[in-house]
Amino acid sequence: MSVEERVLSYLRVNPGATPREVADALGISLVSVRIAINRLRELGYVIRSSKGGYVVRVSQELPTPTDIISNTQSTVQDKQQSTENVVFDSIIKLVNELSSKISELEGRVGRLEKEVNYIKRSLPKIPSKHVGSEGSDKLISTLKLRSILSVNEVREIISKPLEEYVREGKVVVVNDLVVSSEFLKNFKSKFPIKVSEINKLSPEELKLLEALVRSNQAYLYSGVEYRLLD
Repeated sequence: MSVEERVLSYLRVNPGATPREVADALGISLVSVRIAINRLRELGYVIRSSKGGYVVRVSQELPTPTDIISNTQSTVQDKQQSTENVVFDSIIKLVNELSSKISELEGRVGRLEKEVNYIKRSLPKIPSKHVGSEGSDKLISTLKLRSILSVNEVREIISKPLEEYVREGKVVVVNDLVVSSEFLKNFKSKFPIKVSEINKLSPEELKLLEALVRSNQAYLYSGVEYRLLD
């Protein structure tokens, strides 16, 4: 029997009893009795008497505290079950929506893969660069910056025999210099070069002119201008 039921039973037999009297009679703490009486008042079982005690309301329709507790527990369980059902339904709905989205994304990915493969097949094949090509050859890249190198400098940076560069037409050896074929061609187009215009030549062009003279590919004509030998 709960504390509320014991208190209610005592008040039925002893109407007008105070909380202290109930506590002493039942051997229950005064605090527990006051809590029980407050609950019984909220439920409408007891009312305060004019003398300060409490009496039980006479009503055949009022359920017992046990019935109230049982009904309350049942209501809570029903609400809990209803909440669980709502949550479960929401989860199922979310899972179905996610499954639909995943299927849609998989379809898009498949279409994108087909498009990418089609584009790859449509693109022209680009030959891969290999060691020794102009893009990676140190000699060619250096000559693009300096135009002229000494033979000794070239031998320190080349990855293949110098003769191969010459056969490929990329460089020309002039005396003790290695010259870019393009630079030599452009320089030769300036001939004849007047002595009075020597100071207009770049340092590289002066070196090349001296090398051409030493290798008998150019000569000074009448002390006036430099000419190329035919």
